[in-house]
Amino acid sequence: MTLAHDDPYVGRLFEEIATLVVDGQGDPASVHEQLLELTTANSPEVARYWKQVGTGVGVPDTAYKDGGPHLFPDEPVVREFRTSGTTGSARGTVRYTRLGLELKRIAIVASARQLLFRDGTRPAVVRFAPTERAAPDMAIAFDMARIAEACGDPRLSVSVAGPSGVDFDALESSLDTAVAEQLPVVMIGATFAFVNVCDALQARGRSWVLPPGSRAYDGGGFKGRSRVMRVDDLRATLKRVFGIEDGGFGNLFGMTELANQLFDGSDAAVGPLGERPKARHIWGGPSVRDPRTREITTEGHGLVEITDLCLIDRPHVLLTGDVGIAVPDGVAIAGRVAGTASRGCSLSLDEMTGGR
Repeated sequence: MTLAHDDPYVGRLFEEIATLVVDGQGDPASVHEQLLELTTANSPEVARYWKQVGTGVGVPDTAYKDGGPHLFPDEPVVREFRTSGTTGSARGTVRYTRLGLELKRIAIVASARQLLFRDGTRPAVVRFAPTERAAPDMAIAFDMARIAEACGDPRLSVSVAGPSGVDFDALESSLDTAVAEQLPVVMIGATFAFVNVCDALQARGRSWVLPPGSRAYDGGGFKGRSRVMRVDDLRATLKRVFGIEDGGFGNLFGMTELANQLFDGSDAAVGPLGERPKARHIWGGPSVRDPRTREITTEGHGLVEITDLCLIDRPHVLLTGDVGIAVPDGVAIAGRVAGTASRGCSLSLDEMTGGR
């Protein structure tokens, strides 16, 4: 039987997920089973897929090139995000209902407070990403805006990327003021955006020693570009330009299809470029599936599968086209599988910040 968006079952599940994420109270296994039941009831195509490959195996991210499975087709869509794809490839579409978008907001803010801003300080949040107004269909613009609103200093938090590139005057003004006031700065953006920005700032002869507690979080990696940097080399560049202390760096992995982002679980170099493993959390996280047997493996290489219990509008388990390396601390994401298209928000962000 199909479950409507306003069915009491869905309402109770929404509340259960929100409590799990915000307060850490509840049973993740129970939420997982209920989400499986919801998907099976509302998506015949996913139910057939699970009959073939096993219930709960991630839905391939390529399914979203055609819009992907949406569990409440009769409920108004309040927000739609697009995956950027690559030149010549189809863009994916991800739709959110009222409850789904609210759950995404709750998840993004809760994760940021728990993982990025644990000391309660409201730093200047500098985003190498466009504003929501400039990019309403870009999920990362939505996510970063929620982080800045909930956790950042309202005076100095700023988005410095737009259609014309980086606003270096706004960036330098925000950093100069933060240094003068000794307010920590948290910078968030695509990996390649950081490279482009550092190149430009060094050419302009600008550098800072940002206040203690300042941090930089890059996301997306290099996605097959001709220019790549090892994680430690990128961090050395960021330290040279921004004066961020050791321990002030991290990487996040996000996808338009997900509500949450994945953060480093340890600082151990695992991947070929020194990629750090992404941790699992109470709301889920990454696993590695053997591409031949479809079994979850706790050690070695395979396909990255991500469980996100904060998804209610579509299947909450996603099989990506990324290579994962499973270790005790989590899963290092080490690039796309050969022959698959690189995709994700940060490609368009790279273009907006001068990437080639």
